[in-house]
Amino acid sequence: MKIKESDFEFFKKLKIRSAIDLALLLPKKIENLNPSKNPKENEICTQKITIKSVSSRKNQLFGLGFCEEWQENISFVFFHPRAWHFGICKVGKELIFNAKLSHFNHTWQFNNPKILTSFEGFSPKYQILGLKDTKIAAFIHKYLNYE
Repeated sequence: MKIKESDFEFFKKLKIRSAIDLALLLPKKIENLNPSKNPKENEICTQKITIKSVSSRKNQLFGLGFCEEWQENISFVFFHPRAWHFGICKVGKELIFNAKLSHFNHTWQFNNPKILTSFEGFSPKYQILGLKDTKIAAFIHKYLNYE
């Protein structure tokens, strides 16, 4: 297997010397971004929410939505929201939230959710400083195969 000259720098950043070292590079954790079948308190859940209302107070963005899958009203709160959050959280829009779910005021609530573009299955997290997980996964896919 030939390694491109441009990829040697990436090998150095990963601190590996051979393809065997690359094959043995394991993620620190694996994040489950599949949709949750039902709400579970104090666990990270992922689900599509249709936004019904949005309001803000003192560095917090509050909202109420409805989850078709769970047939429940869901509230959410963003702490220290940016202008981007205000732009994307519009009434009637469907968003996929991934966050810890809690039961607050007789309603399920996503606390500071991550907004996803799609349900992404299982996502490996390598946690190597200065390198993106997607780039590491693409690099592994490029140099390792079943042959």
